[in-house]
Amino acid sequence: MSLLRRLGAAAFVIAVLAAGHAVTSALPDRNEQLRPFPVTGEFGTDVSAREFTVRVGAVRCAAELKIGSAVLTTQGVWIVVKLRLTARREVTSIQYAAIRDAAGRVYEVTDRFEQTLVAGGRRLQPGIAVEGEIALEVPATSTGTLTLLLASTFVDHRMDSMAEIPLPIGDVRAALDTPASTEVLAPRVAK
Repeated sequence: MSLLRRLGAAAFVIAVLAAGHAVTSALPDRNEQLRPFPVTGEFGTDVSAREFTVRVGAVRCAAELKIGSAVLTTQGVWIVVKLRLTARREVTSIQYAAIRDAAGRVYEVTDRFEQTLVAGGRRLQPGIAVEGEIALEVPATSTGTLTLLLASTFVDHRMDSMAEIPLPIGDVRAALDTPASTEVLAPRVAK
């Protein structure tokens, strides 16, 4: 084989490898391909995910929570969200609740007290709305838009729907100016 043919074959192999690398680099990775399907909605309106419908009725910030006779403090700010949840076709429960801030950081629902509305403890029946509140802790430095995330799966949200609802909160630090305790409403069947 002549030197020119060898160089041509080597250049062809390098070009094919470079093209293959460019194609694989341009494609989304496996986690991006299988990410949850966001179902976005507005505050105060019904948002229908695959297994449930949710409406955020109110949101407030607090420096302390009163749970029974206990008072829970935080180094950040409590975000208390009032939800109205309804199963769509079959019995389901909300296994995952979190808040995403403007920087993309995610803060899951607190486990410092029992929250059966979103920790899988409350089974939702189709057509029967349940109301209640959940509490999440975010740093006092969280600014910008906070978005509530809800899903019926606990860990693996891939290829499932996830409700995403922006919360109308401007400055979470304002709650630190009034440190009065706030209560979290227990789940109950909506009227």
